[in-house]
Amino acid sequence: MICTNCGCKLEIGAKFCSHCGKETPLVKDDNVGKITIIRAKKIFGWAIPFEVYIDEVKLGVLKNNTTLTAPISLSEHEIKFTSTEKDVIQRIALDTNKKDVTIYIIPKMGLIAAKPAIKEIKYN
Repeated sequence: MICTNCGCKLEIGAKFCSHCGKETPLVKDDNVGKITIIRAKKIFGWAIPFEVYIDEVKLGVLKNNTTLTAPISLSEHEIKFTSTEKDVIQRIALDTNKKDVTIYIIPKMGLIAAKPAIKEIKYN
């Protein structure tokens, strides 16, 4: 997320800007959505972790059969999955009609390593 007052990068789920102190959209419940990312259990590529970034802030690491969830403001966000082979970037727009999104990813095997592949995106 980006602070609407000063433009600084904010940590995911921050309620106040650490630079200027202004409230973020997450302070108001009607401005909050949720992004859930699920990595399916697979036999191939199970040992290769994928790092997950939302708006260039690291959310965490997805390993085989794991889930990451983040509260996030209703706006457009860039989600990036990184691996040793290739990064995958997906833009997601959350609004009052589509507050929650679930992204299912799987490892897609290459010659040497696995790269993340988006299997399905569901708005709840």
